[in-house]
Amino acid sequence: MMKLLLLGPLLFVSVWVHTAIAMESHEPHHHVSTLMMKVQRQLEAVQTLQESIKKKLEEVHAVQSNSHTTQQAACVGNTYSLDTQSSFVMKDEIVTMNNGHSIRMDDILYGYDWVFESRRLFSVGSWLGVQSQQDPADLVVIQQLLWDIKPKVIYDIGTNVGGSAIIFAHIMSQYAKPGEAIIVSVDPKHYSINWDDAAKQLCPKCTAVDENPLWNDYVQFVQARSVEPQAIAALEAAIAKYGGPVIISVDGWHDYPEVYEECVTFAKYVTVGSYMIVQDTKLDRIFNKPGPRQAVYDCLVNNTNFVIDKSREVFLYSQHTDGFLLRVR
Repeated sequence: MMKLLLLGPLLFVSVWVHTAIAMESHEPHHHVSTLMMKVQRQLEAVQTLQESIKKKLEEVHAVQSNSHTTQQAACVGNTYSLDTQSSFVMKDEIVTMNNGHSIRMDDILYGYDWVFESRRLFSVGSWLGVQSQQDPADLVVIQQLLWDIKPKVIYDIGTNVGGSAIIFAHIMSQYAKPGEAIIVSVDPKHYSINWDDAAKQLCPKCTAVDENPLWNDYVQFVQARSVEPQAIAALEAAIAKYGGPVIISVDGWHDYPEVYEECVTFAKYVTVGSYMIVQDTKLDRIFNKPGPRQAVYDCLVNNTNFVIDKSREVFLYSQHTDGFLLRVR
């Protein structure tokens, strides 16, 4: 490729010189001399261009070589090294496929994370007809957790259209009668408005949450940010009336500052042996910036009453890795 690039300009100049000389041969001698001087300057310019092209090609070759070396260094055999942002339970286990390829569990699970987000699969599912933006594996885990704890109060941060609240209410209805336990669900927007504009197309059969009797029997909706006085007052009133256990579900706006503030603010309300569930910790890795997971880590630095309970990640895959926080004292 480099030889062709260098040869091309020389051939062009050679043809141009001979043509020009032939055309100018009938002119006086001094015109030929002037022409030759111009040709000399053009040749010098071509030579400079050749050197520049040569350097650029050498740089490209060096980058390609370094990239290949780095890629090889990042591999173990035919398997890429573990992503340092991974937090899956069996992240480092290697699976050998039937086509001879080897791949880490981390790559498999993160690949599903990416598909789940890019295909907006969070808006295709429902629970009792109400759109639920929960991964099926996590939905089962949260069901198991609620059944184990049997909370009297759940503080549901991030109502959206009520999917999580209905799931909580359905489970709650199996161990508590209306008036014996409550879900305080908070959101700055009304539950009739879905934050996902494509939700109606993705779940066309989904129904309004207030059409479900569980909504009126077990859910108190507060239209406010979770840390605003009226929302906190509703939580405290519920605890005063119903007691514990108390679970806090952090599933509102997923930016780091808001999640961190919620973790710090509501940790004291979680009863010993119960949980704060910080959802969508996967987003730190997907967006490559501090988010819910980093908020968890930073909150736990100054709060030793909680531990990350990896045993809740029983299905190996979770969108809330390191987000199941058990209060131990």
